[in-house]
Amino acid sequence: MADSLPWFLESPNPLVYRTGDYVLLDFETTNLDKGSALNEHNSTVLAVWYTSWNKEWHYCFGDEYLIGDQLASDLEHCDFLVAHNAKFEAQWLVRCGARLQRLLVYDTLLAEYVIGGNRWQFGALGLDRIAQRRWGEGKSNLVSRLIKSGVCPSDIPQGWLLDYCEQDCKLTLRLFEEQLKELDDALLGIVYSRCLVTPVLADIETAGLKLDEKKVYARLEELEKEQAQVVRDLNAITGPVNYNSPKQVSALLYDKMGFSELSRHGKPLRTPAGGRKTDADTILLLKATTKEQKQFVELFGKVKATEHELKMYIRKFADCCKHDGGILYASINQSSTQTHRFSSSGAKYRTQIQNIDRSLKPMFTARNDGWLVAEADGSQLEFRVAGHLGRDRAILEDLLAKRDVHSATAQQLGTSRQDAKPFTFKPLYGGRSGTPKERAYYEYFRTRYAGITAAQDKWINEVLVSGKLRTEWGLVFYWPGTTISSSGYVSNSTSICNYPVQSFATADIIPISLVHFWHRCKVRGLRLRLVNTVHDSIIAEVPPEEIEEFYDLARQCFIDDVYPFLEKVYKVKLTVPLGCEVVSGTHWGIKGNERKYEAGEHLYV
Repeated sequence: MADSLPWFLESPNPLVYRTGDYVLLDFETTNLDKGSALNEHNSTVLAVWYTSWNKEWHYCFGDEYLIGDQLASDLEHCDFLVAHNAKFEAQWLVRCGARLQRLLVYDTLLAEYVIGGNRWQFGALGLDRIAQRRWGEGKSNLVSRLIKSGVCPSDIPQGWLLDYCEQDCKLTLRLFEEQLKELDDALLGIVYSRCLVTPVLADIETAGLKLDEKKVYARLEELEKEQAQVVRDLNAITGPVNYNSPKQVSALLYDKMGFSELSRHGKPLRTPAGGRKTDADTILLLKATTKEQKQFVELFGKVKATEHELKMYIRKFADCCKHDGGILYASINQSSTQTHRFSSSGAKYRTQIQNIDRSLKPMFTARNDGWLVAEADGSQLEFRVAGHLGRDRAILEDLLAKRDVHSATAQQLGTSRQDAKPFTFKPLYGGRSGTPKERAYYEYFRTRYAGITAAQDKWINEVLVSGKLRTEWGLVFYWPGTTISSSGYVSNSTSICNYPVQSFATADIIPISLVHFWHRCKVRGLRLRLVNTVHDSIIAEVPPEEIEEFYDLARQCFIDDVYPFLEKVYKVKLTVPLGCEVVSGTHWGIKGNERKYEAGEHLYV
């Protein structure tokens, strides 16, 4: 029996944003962890919403369980929800008992991000900043200043808070109406697709990832012992030094040990504060001539590596195990990169889960005894997308022959498949520099994959002429002031070649897979839970009796679901086969029961 997907997936229609009824909503909450719904000590203080069908404003004071029946009724009636930074409202709606599976969202923040291309991200997408940029006016009132100074909204007089919240809603409504006038049908389709992901990410963030306490504490002990030994070895060469003190390390390197000061154009390499650079990367560049200097460089690299892992991950993991039961919550950001791919930050422990080292993934396990951690990964996705964008016949031939491009790269360079990956991607993104062997490979790549090369040259020429590039699916990237030197070097060339590929692969195709995966799990009533997404993969905790269904869903959502959605919403017909790899085991990153799937020819020819 076919899954009963919600209408916005079964028959996707971005034009509903122009014609449908909507609720525009803003929550004010207590402000621990920036008002996060994941902090159990927070509660809602006020909900203000606007209903488009009768042009009425509504409000309700109270905690998360007492927001009133009217909002629930209005959400049932509307076609979609409008909010600025809608993931925040979505998480609070979930905590208030609402079901998001049937709710379409329009996020004015994400829409502004799409309109901006690569111009606006990070702090430039706050409602106040947008209002200042668009209309020359922001939210400069007493309540705003009180909240920014740390005053809890529950301690602000209700009348003041209501006026403040209504102001936010009216700015959001004005922004929504302006955006609909600016968005052409192509960009509206992108906004529609991106907003489908918002409730999914809200749910994933609520799940969190489970740390294996035994592995964490064992690694903590191992690293601390290793670090102590390396410091002792260093002190045997240098005497007692605080290696976390740039001042002491600077004096040690350049004054005591006699390293020549690194320079660029005859000037010493300096920090922004004017001190001599002493970071790990700089140390590796130092020219060691004596045995003592060589030992120092090797040992210093080790102490910095262990300190980085301890500081950035393992000590934080240990704190999480001690204080939060080993559940690490990540904040997945939809609007913080120029390429439009997701990024991640720790909601509490400030850990970067998106770029976590492969060696640290086995620190995570399933929270239920006997459950598995499963990961579905878009196989060579960026390579495939580049092949589509360049209409490259050689890539199609390679994929049909199941030729692994990373293995081919490794063979040419005489290295491992994993170590070869950066070199595969470098020419994919316009890179040409490196060792003679690497440069020879890049030229081979450009010759073999002439379609990609031609597409890259076309994109660069378009930017040189107009300062911007409009992608096949309608997204616009901007590089004003791009120049070409007398030697033929084009400024911004790497990002010009990179952004279209990376954006379409990991900011559009993977989220499409993620949305379908999440909804199909919900309509099938599965117990498995999605707990994270990293670039081109989806991670889930799965009961053993559902693991075969997970594999089936991965094939369906990474391959079968993508083609029709792209055609309906993006007006793009993929010309390459998609593929996915699925693994499962007791811990994340430990491969077992590995399977690979490829699209059938009927899907893309």
